[in-house]
Amino acid sequence: MTLGALPQTVEVRTLAAREVTLAGVLDPIKLLRFSSAIVAVKQPVVVNADFYRDEEGRYIVSVQVTAEVQVTCQRCLGTLEQTVASSALLAVVWTDEQAAQLPPRYEPLVAEAEIDFWEVVEDELLLALPSFSYHSDANCGAETGVQAPGSGDTAVLGSPDKDNPFDVLKALKGDVDK
Repeated sequence: MTLGALPQTVEVRTLAAREVTLAGVLDPIKLLRFSSAIVAVKQPVVVNADFYRDEEGRYIVSVQVTAEVQVTCQRCLGTLEQTVASSALLAVVWTDEQAAQLPPRYEPLVAEAEIDFWEVVEDELLLALPSFSYHSDANCGAETGVQAPGSGDTAVLGSPDKDNPFDVLKALKGDVDK
């Protein structure tokens, strides 16, 4: 399948009534919020969206997005390559009251007529980004002094040679009991 460019705005209800599938790529430079949350994107964002109506007549968008990105490692502040992927079932509703009545399998997409499809894709990518990104390497962070849990100096954390601050209280209690 050849992937082409995706339209910025779409009329969701019309596409769902016609059961249209949009598959294409999106230039990450056009996604400003996503671009500011990452270091770089290796390839264009791949999007697949199926528009249809479910058995109860709801307008549904099944969207899958994938991007190969570089993010900042929170431990060593170097770059880290990650695959960001998201899949969501969005039900198009007119109001917040309708959104509250949706079954749990659907996420609401409040829309009047046309929606900014690029913004929907960008929201899914932002939600798929991990909160914290780390290299899996145990030596990551050695330059900054931050070690991965379970690696490096575990003797410092659980050192029995360290004085217990409650030893003073124990000594005082022993003096009172005498």
